[in-house]
Amino acid sequence: MASKKKKKVAKQKTLTPKNLLFIDKYFELKFNGTEAYLQTYLNVKRRGTAAAAATRMLKDVNVNQEVERRKKEMQTASKDIVDRIREEIEHMAFARMGNYLSFGPSGVTLKSSEDMTPEELAAVAEVTETITEHGGSVRFKLHPKKDSLELLMKYYGLIVEKGELTGKDGAPLGIGLVDMRTIIEDIRQAHQAGNLWNVNTKLEDGDL
Repeated sequence: MASKKKKKVAKQKTLTPKNLLFIDKYFELKFNGTEAYLQTYLNVKRRGTAAAAATRMLKDVNVNQEVERRKKEMQTASKDIVDRIREEIEHMAFARMGNYLSFGPSGVTLKSSEDMTPEELAAVAEVTETITEHGGSVRFKLHPKKDSLELLMKYYGLIVEKGELTGKDGAPLGIGLVDMRTIIEDIRQAHQAGNLWNVNTKLEDGDL
């Protein structure tokens, strides 16, 4: 009966306080290994020595695993921020007048902020009320729809700049590509400034 070969299991080493301090400095100093080593091991003065030692430390399995783990955490955090920014732009780009007010022969009525969703409130740029002895006025402004739509189209790669309408060889990029600036301008013209409120209130660029 053949004897079973014993498999050697590598013992997991724990990171030392110096290892952890070096890794902290490595990230703090934008991945400058030499400087991180100098600030971790203060007795080392020569940059050449620090550079060689930093290279060896970064090749250490345990140090390398911790560095890669932190890099992935950074990437995840960055993605979360990008997603939040995109969502905020979407709230502004797709805001609708009917979500904020009603109007008719009897006048205009603003919807209470308590009845608005967080997504709707994200699109509000300004709300001010002025009261005088002669009456009052209310100013209500949303973030510019045109700018928000343009940012969103850039994010999704829908805008084709004029300088990009042809490929490197001068041939068209493809059938169906349209300069989206034309569409954006059409949207902008659909929301031109105009009177909305009964008393001294005028919508300006960016208002709905």
